[in-house]
Amino acid sequence: MTGHRCRVWILNHYADAPDRPTGTRHYSLGRAIVRHGGEVTIFAAGRSNWTGIEERVGGRAICRSRTFNGVRFVWVRTFPYRGNTWRRVVNMVSYGVVVCVVQFRHPAPDVVVGSTVHPFAALAGWCVAKLRNARYVYEVRDLWPQTLIDLGAITERSLGARSMAAIETFLVRRAETVLTVLPGMVAYLVGRGLPTGHVRYLPNGADLPTTSKASRPSRTGVADTLDLLLVDIRRRRASGEVIFAYIGSHGRVNRLDVVLRAHQLASARATRPMGMLLVGDGPQKPGLVRLAADLDIQNLTFVEPIPKDRVPDLLGAVDVGVVHTTRNPVYRFGTSFNKVFDYMAAGLPIAFASSTASDPVEAAGAGRSVAPDDPDALAAALVELADMPSVDRERMGMSGRAFLEREHDMARLGDQFAEIMGCVGRGVP
Repeated sequence: MTGHRCRVWILNHYADAPDRPTGTRHYSLGRAIVRHGGEVTIFAAGRSNWTGIEERVGGRAICRSRTFNGVRFVWVRTFPYRGNTWRRVVNMVSYGVVVCVVQFRHPAPDVVVGSTVHPFAALAGWCVAKLRNARYVYEVRDLWPQTLIDLGAITERSLGARSMAAIETFLVRRAETVLTVLPGMVAYLVGRGLPTGHVRYLPNGADLPTTSKASRPSRTGVADTLDLLLVDIRRRRASGEVIFAYIGSHGRVNRLDVVLRAHQLASARATRPMGMLLVGDGPQKPGLVRLAADLDIQNLTFVEPIPKDRVPDLLGAVDVGVVHTTRNPVYRFGTSFNKVFDYMAAGLPIAFASSTASDPVEAAGAGRSVAPDDPDALAAALVELADMPSVDRERMGMSGRAFLEREHDMARLGDQFAEIMGCVGRGVP
């Protein structure tokens, strides 16, 4: 259709822009839509899932807009909550309701993407698509209710589980395309007796740095603190210390108590001094700080969340990236951890502890993979990575970087996303 810009809307409750520490998958994919001459709007909640604080929508406004590199965000006000109580469920539902209201303020889209984590955002996407006569794409980044069932948070026959399963079935059957980050999504749907012919696999990835550190502008606030940390890291490494870093959520599924204990064990066994950074926030962080104090763990630093666009600076200063997730049967359908690809983009070797059926670290030859929930096994991997010659760590890191360039470069994934959305080759004014 000559003369019409392809207009894509993405509904992702927890999407964020690069000035915050949370996920920027849809921002990166949206930039590809812009590159292809289209328009993209991401509807997200203004309330931070990290802090529970309304960070984006001020005063009595119901929504607020801002554009980053051509990608427009519309943040909506949602019901306040802290912790996993009934208030969080209301928060999820309120997001979908408010988006359905404020979307009428904007010109109609050609396609709407309704994205999980939670199913109410995806369901709201279908509602908006029907209201605006647009195509609907259902994106699955997390399997609800299966993840909650496998974690023991709910039972399979509970009202919540049956309701979420019904929503999932409804959306799979009505979506033009089911987009997923999970390599085992087809097997999952087959097991549920659902159609699979419209499933497209589009994993997570990372933006490969296009500017040198020296060319990045200086910042204020958090960046000042980060710059001081970087100076300290470089000083410690110059003295022979090997610095490990975990970046991400401090939640139940991450079991970072295992990382703490593994670091304590490894520090006593390694021939070289070791340091560990835990960067981020989450409901388990206060308990982790107390545990570290009780165990008197040395050379351990808790770091507050940093903006996504500063993550490459931090990763460029350390030696090894760390991933840990507790054992979960749902990982038999695969995973796509953002932090793995951030580490690979930085050329870091990785200590990877997860039960996933799709291990990118092993596939790339980018580090050491061990079973989760086992401090001793993870400690062995940390010791091996700490004590090996730096040239061997660098070789692993470069293998990961090459794997990322082949399989998980967000620029290439963005082009695939634009093709799926129908935005490639569209005429524009």
